[in-house]
Amino acid sequence: MRKLFLLSFLVLAAFAVNAQTDTLQQYTGKYRFPEGSVVSEINVTVESGVLMAGSVMGNTELKKTEGDVFEIVNFGGTATFKRNTEGKIISVRVQVSDVDMEGAKQESGVGAFFTTKYTE
Repeated sequence: MRKLFLLSFLVLAAFAVNAQTDTLQQYTGKYRFPEGSVVSEINVTVESGVLMAGSVMGNTELKKTEGDVFEIVNFGGTATFKRNTEGKIISVRVQVSDVDMEGAKQESGVGAFFTTKYTE
């Protein structure tokens, strides 16, 4: 009986991790920023159940705060993912210190570019 309980618990725990990874998967992909931005692109991936963003500036965890808003852990900012009317992720707005930039998610090599705005 104890073995059955343990096995059931392990299966449920594995299912929960997979469900979380599948939920995070919707944010993954390459996001391109306009020319002149601090970085030209970021690559968002899921590594061991954790959403990660990588660029020439380094890698960082994206920690979910609420809805489609994530804390950029290593850089002390936020990443806000935006959706189209069908609910599909289409862009990300990155705000770190005085940098405020938005980039399009790349699909099949096609994507629109958004603006970069520096605040003082």
